[in-house]
Amino acid sequence: MEYNNQTKIAILIDAENISYKNTQQIIDTMEKKGKILVKMVVADWTKITGAQTKTNGKFVYRAKQIEGWRAEASRHSMTAIQQFSYVSGKNTSDIALTIQAMKILYEKSYINCFCLVSNDSDFTRLAQELREQNKEVIGMGERNSAIQEFVNAFSEFIYLGESIDDDKEDVGQEEVKEEKASETKQQEAQTQQKTSKNKKKKSKKKAQVEECFLGAEKLKALKNIIENDIESSEESVAYYSSIANRMKRQFADFIPENYDCKKTSQLIAKILPYLPEYIEHREPIPNNEHGFLLMLKRK
Repeated sequence: MEYNNQTKIAILIDAENISYKNTQQIIDTMEKKGKILVKMVVADWTKITGAQTKTNGKFVYRAKQIEGWRAEASRHSMTAIQQFSYVSGKNTSDIALTIQAMKILYEKSYINCFCLVSNDSDFTRLAQELREQNKEVIGMGERNSAIQEFVNAFSEFIYLGESIDDDKEDVGQEEVKEEKASETKQQEAQTQQKTSKNKKKKSKKKAQVEECFLGAEKLKALKNIIENDIESSEESVAYYSSIANRMKRQFADFIPENYDCKKTSQLIAKILPYLPEYIEHREPIPNNEHGFLLMLKRK
């Protein structure tokens, strides 16, 4: 889907599952894709107590997390949806967020793009249903928390920069440091014992081909797409645009932004060292002296 001023967006945030520190990234990213008409953040706002509590001897920081989202909701004019947690330790905001999404779907038919912000794979079916209703569905979450099956349920998935676990450092730092002190000493002792072994392993790894940042599964799929395009092309080439579109259909998170790139060409250039059998080729576009098509050819 091409994003423009005709793209009407609804953002739905699971506040108990995503760090409030990501708010600006969420808003900035979606403003580039179209017009944001709905901004909702779901949580049990009664958890804002201003005090820390202990569970099994460990501090609970959820109150700080919700307090942070309250400030961000006010700053960015978000609609705060209340969902009580009827059972201790059970996150009920996912049901409330799903209800809000379906209400928007049927009451605000002009919304053609949904942005679901959560790490919770329970939203997989919601993303699928919205896409079945011919809506563009963008997901946002943490790289280390969102599983691939969940990611691929979306039209596009964007990784956020802040982890919800990092919020713990803002509260009760002294208590946390004390708890980690003994662990740190033990880890240091174990680290010293493993140093010699790690050095040997590193020397072996240097002799091996460095693993691609995409991961083995994505790299294999990418090679298959390139080979298929080359085989089916009369010119024996694989165009960047085709590679990117086909990869994104398989992996919703295959977008330049997730790999610190601005364009598809930059992303493929970053991957090329792991594709030694191919070389980049540029072909001028007729009647466009500054334009050219990018493609891969076999060496």
